[in-house]
Amino acid sequence: MPELAILLTSLFAAISGCQPGTDTGCPIGFSAAEIIRHALEASLLVGSRFGDGLAALWLAACCWLITLGWPRLWIRLLLAFAVSLICAFVPYFGPMLSISYLVNPKCSPNEGGVGDCIVYGGDVGSVAHKVVSLGWRIIEGAPIAIGIFVVYAIVAVIMELRARRQALRTLG
Repeated sequence: MPELAILLTSLFAAISGCQPGTDTGCPIGFSAAEIIRHALEASLLVGSRFGDGLAALWLAACCWLITLGWPRLWIRLLLAFAVSLICAFVPYFGPMLSISYLVNPKCSPNEGGVGDCIVYGGDVGSVAHKVVSLGWRIIEGAPIAIGIFVVYAIVAVIMELRARRQALRTLG
């Protein structure tokens, strides 16, 4: 969601005629720079917590809801795989990709945290630099997401086989 907020803010700013590299503010109801800075802070929090294990809780809840919502095994496995891939990559690379087109001569986010980052007349530098380094957290978060999917797939297949076996017993 924070990445979507950044993209929509940038879209509204572009529609309003604002340029990312200007020193003047871009009011689109609120300051575009402030909205982007807050969205980047939220992205940083989510990406950091997913690497700390929040991904496991989030995915377990998603898999449970998928099991309740879809009766066919292949659809449940496909949805769980898609959600797992999203949780394995988006929290770490989404924020970086959402600000990649805002890079300008006054804003070049980097892992070293060197330089200011002026976007739409406001400084988003410190948090913009931090989200660039989120990509390294994939080493912690992606195995969690893929592991949860593997566990879910095993449990879902076992549940499906037991349900089929039970159905055959009641018919026969």
